[in-house]
Amino acid sequence: MSSPSPAAPGEFRQVIASILMAKAAVATFAIAPFLIGGYIDRLGLSPAVASRLLSVEILALAISNAFGYLWIRRVNHRLLAQCLLLGVASINISCIFTTNYDLLLLQRGAIGVLEGALLAIGFGLLGLSRRPERNFGLYFGISLTIGAINVRILPLFLESAGVPGLFTNLSLYSVIAFAGTFWLPRKVEHHAGEPPALSVHPVSARPPAAMPFLPLVLLLSANFVYFVGQGGVWSFLERLGLQNQLPLDAIAAALSASLMAGVAGGFTATWLDVKLGRMLPLMSAIGCAIAALVILWNSPTPFMFLVAACLFNFGNNFGHPYTLGLTSKLDRSGRLTVLAGALHTGGQATGPFIVGMMVMPPDFLNALWVGLIAFALTPFMILPAALADRRNSRQRQVQ
Repeated sequence: MSSPSPAAPGEFRQVIASILMAKAAVATFAIAPFLIGGYIDRLGLSPAVASRLLSVEILALAISNAFGYLWIRRVNHRLLAQCLLLGVASINISCIFTTNYDLLLLQRGAIGVLEGALLAIGFGLLGLSRRPERNFGLYFGISLTIGAINVRILPLFLESAGVPGLFTNLSLYSVIAFAGTFWLPRKVEHHAGEPPALSVHPVSARPPAAMPFLPLVLLLSANFVYFVGQGGVWSFLERLGLQNQLPLDAIAAALSASLMAGVAGGFTATWLDVKLGRMLPLMSAIGCAIAALVILWNSPTPFMFLVAACLFNFGNNFGHPYTLGLTSKLDRSGRLTVLAGALHTGGQATGPFIVGMMVMPPDFLNALWVGLIAFALTPFMILPAALADRRNSRQRQVQ
């Protein structure tokens, strides 16, 4: 048996550059509660209209990200990433001067298209790395560390400049990520000594070690369903805090701390890798999210709101690397990982849109029902793929 090939020089720098780029692509997610609040309080929009501004950006991101499945192996990654980052920064700055709602909606959609392509490159490169579980865990850990620091100071941007301050804040992510693009490769090749990609076949025609078609579809769909709940609840956490008469500074502190808890979740996944398999961490992560919803339902104090927010983000970022790791294991071209990323961002776009249509201010509790239903469905969608993967692993050991 040949030993694993050594790490290529500079590979870790490429991972860091990919993480910074992917973070710039999803920076809107971290500040979504403040964007929704700013759109409602500062621009005078209804929750349904405010959530539409957020959802159109994330939905455009998801659709653009899905198209990355087609071109991810054919482009100059460095040059394209640089162009995309400059475009995102430029449009965010232009949003500062926009006063027309329809034009703002168009601008946020255009940014989403660019962000989706950025995320495709970032996730594609991480999925092709030698240890995807570890590197996706690093992504969530580093991304959320940056997000936690930013969210803690975000009220300063909001109070000093209103919604334009938030757009300024978002543009800074692209500027920082641009510096890292010089570490990115122009093209990515398969690692030396790497086994060929696993095929995906329908049940009726699969070889002994292939993933059945239905479990694969359910696994990919789980990336959408879970994040409908995650995006819907997270986007309205600031409103849920205000509904319970919590001060804005306490809410900001709780959301910032929750992102640090998400860092702990991501690094816990990195440390555990696959020592406990994938299903146990995934079930624990979903349990944390459901526990957070139960706390939020019961008129939390500032401390319990903090606990709920921390449980919510810890579970999300502890479990998600395992879902992405399982997906990337099925296709070493990186395309299924890109598709999974598109589905989870599609879920994050759909969640706020659904919640925005369901809530009637000042009552935002319907957001919790959306989360509960999505989180309860997810285990049943992941389990068939996990069982099929375990069965395939045993068959390969026998062979």
